[in-house]
Amino acid sequence: MKLAFDVDGVVLKSIEIILDYINRESGLSLTTDDLFAWELERLGIDRKTMWEAVDHMYEQPHIEPYEGAAPVLSNIYKLSGEPLLFITGRRDPSSALKQLQALPWNPAVPDMIVTGGDRDKRRYLAETSADFIVEDDIEYVQAYLDQGVGVGLMTQPWNKDSQVPVMRRFAGWSDVERWFLEVNSRRRTS
Repeated sequence: MKLAFDVDGVVLKSIEIILDYINRESGLSLTTDDLFAWELERLGIDRKTMWEAVDHMYEQPHIEPYEGAAPVLSNIYKLSGEPLLFITGRRDPSSALKQLQALPWNPAVPDMIVTGGDRDKRRYLAETSADFIVEDDIEYVQAYLDQGVGVGLMTQPWNKDSQVPVMRRFAGWSDVERWFLEVNSRRRTS
């Protein structure tokens, strides 16, 4: 199985960087619990400030990962023997690569492929022949499923109440690791 991972909201705590910038510039005090989707315009944030915040996030040399992300991804890399595949909605995937390489990998930075450039990842899923993606943005989940790609939803405040049909829901990286080990074990015994 060729496994892909979204970056922002799955591996990196990018939204916190964006919200910190917006809060500083606008005098607001938004947190991730205020989000019901990735569409920040729904919170009354003007597009200029929003895009400045996104650009600010892109420029960061390091963004904190979600707990367990780097160790679990390192284990998946070791067990799969394949480069880690990241498909990002960022218009500049190289910024994601730089931030992913800066994570605390053990023992070393794994081989990785980072692609993307659009929130709708169907094209990239097809180009990379990905079978399954771990995603947090529910906008195109049904389209991915219709394309024959399995979806695991990394539960976040902005998607926790979503009723979108997914194959798995992950409360964190330990859930991803358990699922991967189960799937990997079944493949070896088949």
